Amino acid sequence: MKKVLPFVFPVAALLIVLFLAYRWYGQRVDRVGDVGPGGEGVEIEELSDAEREEIMRGAGDYETVNLTAGEGQTASGRVRYDVQDERVSFSVSADLADLEAGFYQVWLKSPDSEAMTKAFTLEMGKGGYTGTGAVSADQLPLEVVVTRELNDDDTPEDVVLRATIEKPAESSNE
Repeated sequence: MKKVLPFVFPVAALLIVLFLAYRWYGQRVDRVGDVGPGGEGVEIEELSDAEREEIMRGAGDYETVNLTAGEGQTASGRVRYDVQDERVSFSVSADLADLEAGFYQVWLKSPDSEAMTKAFTLEMGKGGYTGTGAVSADQLPLEVVVTRELNDDDTPEDVVLRATIEKPAESSNE
């Protein structure tokens, strides 16, 4: 018994650490792609590399909506979008202050609901912060909200910019 006793506490501590690591990893993986509370109606699609390049390059006939800054903010930006085949492909590009901590997150919000759904994180590039995504056209009109985040959770923190993507007035399919 005296030979085994010194190993009991370290083995118990190791088991607890392994359990906590497994639980943390499981929750992190499960969260990817989850819809935030109240945002069940908004589905966000990933764009292919070709679609992302096309929309970022500006090729094609895209509508543009300027992002408006929140109170006390000096940021600016725009949302470029195209409605085709019952799908809205959009890109967000913004001139935002560099952050020492945190990141910029894009959220989508239906005008008839207060709930926002996390869309994607803006990445710093040559022309400022950019990101792309796609949603179903039947979800229009849709509000695009850019926030400054310190925590990677499902709660928007500090709203920096916002714009609304409206339904097209006339469609080329009709």
